[in-house]
Amino acid sequence: MKRLALALAVVSLAAIAAAQSDTTALVEASKDAKPKRKTSTTKVITNADVKKSKGKLIEKPAQKLPDVKQEPTLAEKHATDRAARLEHEAKLKEVTERIAALEAELAKIEQAYFEENDLDHRDAAIAKQFEEAKTKLDAAREELRALSSRTELRDLGGWGRDWRPPTAQVPRYARDDMTNQ
Repeated sequence: MKRLALALAVVSLAAIAAAQSDTTALVEASKDAKPKRKTSTTKVITNADVKKSKGKLIEKPAQKLPDVKQEPTLAEKHATDRAARLEHEAKLKEVTERIAALEAELAKIEQAYFEENDLDHRDAAIAKQFEEAKTKLDAAREELRALSSRTELRDLGGWGRDWRPPTAQVPRYARDDMTNQ
């Protein structure tokens, strides 16, 4: 067994020595091939070459370009959207306050109608006032409805009229209790 291990060691050392001697021939072949390589045939153009050239430089007249419409920046868009939203909110507030005032006036007129003892005055004057106030109130409510249903509101960056609060989620243990019943 010792002889076999010794023979294997000698053979492996001989293989390593033979492999190292073969690389010298490869190195010599690559050194001989280096001058035989093809060199680049292109020439780099320098500033001096451009000055020596006999070509003419042709300049074309500048063409008139169409006017470019400048689009608003994000800050300008935000400012206009904010101004529109604030104006709309102010209109809504004003109409809501007017409706509240008209409802209060209508309630006063109705109370006066029932407190009045003179039937002719009640039917002639107070009923006429009641109808006028009712007409104004209906017009104000219609104006509020028109302001509230504008589609531009959704683009103004607010929650919009279509926003709904999230639905409450039922915890899993509660759902399990619901299904077991």
